[in-house]
Amino acid sequence: MAHIQWKDRYNIGYKDIDAQHRVLLDLLNELVDLIAGRGSPEQVSSIFQRLCSYALTHFTSEERYMKAAGYPGLAQQESEHAAFVHQLLAFNQAYDPSDPRLLEETLSFLKTWYLDHILRSDMGYVPFLKRYRRDATPRAMIFDFGNVLCAFDNLRFLEALSSLCGKPAEELRVILYQQSTLTQDYEAGRISSRAFLDEVSGLCGADLPEEAFIRAYTDIFTPIEATFDLIRKLKPGYKLGLLSNTSPWHLEHAIQTTEVFPLFDSVTLSFEVGASKPDPLLFEDALAKLDLLAEECIYVDDQPAFAQAANDHLMQGLTYTTPAALLTQLRQLKVAF
Repeated sequence: MAHIQWKDRYNIGYKDIDAQHRVLLDLLNELVDLIAGRGSPEQVSSIFQRLCSYALTHFTSEERYMKAAGYPGLAQQESEHAAFVHQLLAFNQAYDPSDPRLLEETLSFLKTWYLDHILRSDMGYVPFLKRYRRDATPRAMIFDFGNVLCAFDNLRFLEALSSLCGKPAEELRVILYQQSTLTQDYEAGRISSRAFLDEVSGLCGADLPEEAFIRAYTDIFTPIEATFDLIRKLKPGYKLGLLSNTSPWHLEHAIQTTEVFPLFDSVTLSFEVGASKPDPLLFEDALAKLDLLAEECIYVDDQPAFAQAANDHLMQGLTYTTPAALLTQLRQLKVAF
């Protein structure tokens, strides 16, 4: 069976959902190739599992949109989504490369379901989503941590580290931030806290004591009281989220100890997600935890590129510069505080 080719008429006009439909199509075509080539049960089962997993991710996102938009066909969509996953699992269990009838039935189902679901079922909710997107009002505020909730100064870390190992702070800055990806790896969850300490010790040429190192590494933050005050004022009327590229030790010894941390309804951290901003996975994680649509969320970050990434994800991304400027931006968006 030939591949299903993506066509412009399959677009529903929502960047994230259209992108998810394309990923589903790629997985379907990969599965079509394996089945048509009578791949081994192990190969086919692996693709079936990936397809099921991604379909569930997509369906969750899609249903969240429909629920917020008040789409009357939500129950039917949920039923079709559940039936699709159920049928995939059934085909996976029954797969037999020596049974041409079953192979043809599987391939026909995949192609028919995909095209019919997009062109019939999904197109039905498009007008509701367009209207909702136009009229959506903010229901959540999501904040970055560093230089939004708390200012940070890496020089304090480097100077404290210098006193522990004897190397000049400027030399350490070059070693750790220019010649190494240790910080990025730690914040993305690719290495453990113990491995991070061991690697830094190796680069410093010293056996760094854990307690002293943690104190040096985490004692770099200063609360921005104006942001704390804003969060307290927003709490009664909005859901609050925290989204940050950060590490386990910064979470334990800095983020969790801030006065306003208990006020957050959701916390999305790079090392837990396994990705760093501007990766869309972090925004998806925050939206799923808040159970809201991107259009209902305002995201505040001190890095313009990350604020733009939120905009690209259909949030309202704001670049933080000063407390006064942030308040002005929020008033323009009719945020009450």
